[in-house]
Amino acid sequence: MLFLSTNDCKEYRLKGRLLGHKNAINCLAVSHNGNMLASGGSDGMRIWDLKRRVQLPTPRQTPAIQNPADPVTCACWITRQEATRETLCYGTGLGFIAIWQQQGEGLKDFNAKVSRRIGTGKEIMCLTYDHTGDDTRIATGTRDRRVQVWAFDFKGPLIPIFSVELSTTIPRTVNFNRTPGRNVLVFGMYDGEIHTLRGSDGTVIATNKAGPMIGHAVVDAPQTLFLIDNVMNGFSLHQLEDGACLRTYNTNPVKTFPKQVVFGEQATLVVGGSDTGRIHVFDKNEGSIKQVLQHADRGRAQTVTTYDSVHHSLIFGATSTNDLEPTISIWYRKRETAPSDRPLGTAIKNFVRGIVQLAIAMAIMAYVSVIKRDARHALTYRNPVHWTNIGDHVAGKCLARVFKAGGSNGC
Repeated sequence: MLFLSTNDCKEYRLKGRLLGHKNAINCLAVSHNGNMLASGGSDGMRIWDLKRRVQLPTPRQTPAIQNPADPVTCACWITRQEATRETLCYGTGLGFIAIWQQQGEGLKDFNAKVSRRIGTGKEIMCLTYDHTGDDTRIATGTRDRRVQVWAFDFKGPLIPIFSVELSTTIPRTVNFNRTPGRNVLVFGMYDGEIHTLRGSDGTVIATNKAGPMIGHAVVDAPQTLFLIDNVMNGFSLHQLEDGACLRTYNTNPVKTFPKQVVFGEQATLVVGGSDTGRIHVFDKNEGSIKQVLQHADRGRAQTVTTYDSVHHSLIFGATSTNDLEPTISIWYRKRETAPSDRPLGTAIKNFVRGIVQLAIAMAIMAYVSVIKRDARHALTYRNPVHWTNIGDHVAGKCLARVFKAGGSNGC
């Protein structure tokens, strides 16, 4: 594994590459705190410590889920604001779902909380989660047109809420709708349809259409827009309310392989993979290409994800074919921090510094005033203007020193 030094820049620069996978990489997911990356592929699931730049130990699995012919197809981190331990959930091509949770000193190890086959054992195409209050739900979509939702309490097994089979739609992406009913959005792969399932029983309550096919889909945080790989000419941006297309981002694909597409930098960028070893970065609003990131000279780089922190943004791209060395590329860009994004501690420090400066200035002015008063009283028959000028000169020098020193005593 190689990491390169990175300077401040306006464009994304290669930060390093992660090496360790033996076959194609199908999914990437960054933990909520940005410290870990999960990567799943034909040779199983791996977790990387992004700070120490090492691969973490993985828990023991049942022989069935360790099947080398069973690739990891999708993954997500389950985040609870009150939790100190990260939880990873992933699905496989033979229909197994696994949940790992951090444990041990330093939280460097993982424990397998769930490991079971769901439904009829068909490929898990997608999964997601929703955490509201004390209730966590997990939704999966499988190749046999089935959508299932479970409750998960982080202690015991998955508790089924509903399981429905759609008439024609094979789910490519599932997403919880943040409504009181916790409805589920299902994006169809081969029919381009978007179904809204009622959160209590899975009944289809609304259907829209985004195009003939959906290679991949992602919904923005406010849940007003979504991106899809339209399979034909690139990526497109749609309204979530009715599925209407707002903008297309043309990548001129050579072949119609499905490619992942995600939002970046607070949903101002569109980042998507390719079949030519490149990662495309578009301006979401203008539709123009901002940067092309070279992951490899050739081959499919269909797998992408992004991560935003207060100070920087990251783009991850991975090899999606078995005829090249599987690598994960990481690109970095330092963000320009707006005043509103600066930590509250900085504002408090500036406020306290200002108060200290004001207090010292007032003390100096009072001290100089006393000097001038005593001088006038002691030297009644001398020229008072001379002493007034001296007092003003002393005050000016002290005040200048105070403000130059940022609040320290400069006299």
